[in-house]
Amino acid sequence: MHRSQHRLMRRTFLAALGLGIAAPLAAKMSRLAIAAPGDRPKRLFILYIPHGMPPEHLEPYGQGDGFLQGSNVLSPLIPYSSRVAVVRGLSMNGGISNHVAIRATLTGFPEGEGSDSIDRLIADGMGVTPHVLGAIPYDKGAGFYSDCYLVKHGSWVRPIESPVDAAAQLFQGVGPAPMPMPGVDENKFRAATLGLTESELEAMQTAVSGLTREENKLALHLDAVRNLKAKASGEGPPPPMVSCDSKPALPAVDAVAGLDPLNQSYFGKILDAHLEASAHAFLCGSARVITLQNMWVNAGLNFGFEGGPGIAKGHHDPVSHSWDAAGRAEFAQCQKWFFERLAAKFLAVLDQPDPLDVEDPTRSVLDNTLVYVCSEVSDGANHNSDHSDVWIDGQPVSSSLPAILIGGGGGYLKTQQVVQVERSHIDMLATLADAMDVPLGTIGGQAVSAIQELKA
Repeated sequence: MHRSQHRLMRRTFLAALGLGIAAPLAAKMSRLAIAAPGDRPKRLFILYIPHGMPPEHLEPYGQGDGFLQGSNVLSPLIPYSSRVAVVRGLSMNGGISNHVAIRATLTGFPEGEGSDSIDRLIADGMGVTPHVLGAIPYDKGAGFYSDCYLVKHGSWVRPIESPVDAAAQLFQGVGPAPMPMPGVDENKFRAATLGLTESELEAMQTAVSGLTREENKLALHLDAVRNLKAKASGEGPPPPMVSCDSKPALPAVDAVAGLDPLNQSYFGKILDAHLEASAHAFLCGSARVITLQNMWVNAGLNFGFEGGPGIAKGHHDPVSHSWDAAGRAEFAQCQKWFFERLAAKFLAVLDQPDPLDVEDPTRSVLDNTLVYVCSEVSDGANHNSDHSDVWIDGQPVSSSLPAILIGGGGGYLKTQQVVQVERSHIDMLATLADAMDVPLGTIGGQAVSAIQELKA
């Protein structure tokens, strides 16, 4: 450690003690005073939905605050529109099309040769474990075979079907020891700094004046505390930190305990439970990279199940295959249902202060998360996996691989926009990696580049 850094740590520690702050928390402040800013606790969530989207219901997009108002399928995301970006114009890499493209959706290549799926590449770069969950990811009678292959970690990964088993894996190791920084309880640290008076905040900022605020994580934290206190003035105290000293309450997961996770009539309950477990694992920081696979490429689940969109027909055929207006409206209703569940069980949980973001307690978990919603085909009825026109009622409608991004990506993502590109979807995979601070020049030996229009 440089001598000037040691002096700054000592000055900060003594100043905190002088304010009556307990020694462990004063030590945490002194470490923050010399920590490099900018490292945010990023998370990545990949949500796969089969059969594509009906483009005339996915679009049209408006402008500014109301850019999702005209989209039927994405309307459940309107409350989060300031954190949404949509990419148009993507085509599956290598010209792969139809349902076989599931095996290229996250790997980038036919049959997934040459590369693991992007979740594994990113997780390895982040030094974390990639988790793979599945809401009925294969048919119980047919088993797990090529039409179900989405995620590859050396070999194809069969997702965890049971939300109860998934929760056990996601919260493995959660216990009384604080996870983010051993030896200091993050809840107590945030509570202590939020309790500082204006004069005490000023005294602490003076104590760390040896570095500029741009170079000082503690100064940034103290500024954020000031802003949070000011925002909460007259509205009660700031929201408390989430405590994950033990596995959180998961009522949706508890509700499916004992149920067969491959029984198709329970699909809605199973999906809700996986989303709930994933959201709370992100909130606690016990997981950072999760992929959730819904069904498989030609899944014919009857969508009249309890809690579903009320379409008592097979999702693959006839629903996704429909060409007439009424049938395509039903397909849109089914795909919209996925976004309703995502918003209710996942995004709503993440829209609260991030307990792992020590630098800025005003940022939410959603601000530090990137959600990527994808599919293997563009338009279900046409079975294309490229950017091309499909003809609806005698009129051409532009279709492309669905690519919906939600969250802030830890400050990476430029949101509230529709980006029009003519790119291979493998560049979209590279963009996910870039957003997670794992830049990739190649995937599977093929040169890739991030989509710069998506960067803030």
